[in-house]
Amino acid sequence: MENKNLILVRSFIRNHRYRLLMVGLLFMYSCNLLDEEVLNSRKAFIGSYSIQQKCGNSQDPYTLVITEGSSSSEILLSGIEPFGDEIIATISGNILTISSQSVRLKGQTASAKVSGSGTLTDGSIIEINFEFDFGGTTSCKATGYKL
Repeated sequence: MENKNLILVRSFIRNHRYRLLMVGLLFMYSCNLLDEEVLNSRKAFIGSYSIQQKCGNSQDPYTLVITEGSSSSEILLSGIEPFGDEIIATISGNILTISSQSVRLKGQTASAKVSGSGTLTDGSIIEINFEFDFGGTTSCKATGYKL
């Protein structure tokens, strides 16, 4: 009985070796596609944006600059008001996430805790909702277009 099963397995492999090879190659290639997708989604975020931001009662226009972070899923946000330091965000597809972090306030030595999330639509429209805590929580919405 074991010999019969072994013969059937060998026969199957012999008759379908090219199909098995193609499935294996397709599997290996799909892993590379996932890596490329992460890199391509990061590339979509990279650039400068003309931003209109609303925090409480104030509205401030500024330029947001997004650059590559240290990993394939990380980006750095520079110029977000009222911060003087870069904010680290992670991306997954067209979604960015700002995990809670301390960031220095512009023109000060003091820091505030910031967290939030956002989206990139059509590769050119960015929207970021974030909160920062500096003796009280302030909610902000930044919307803009790639320059």
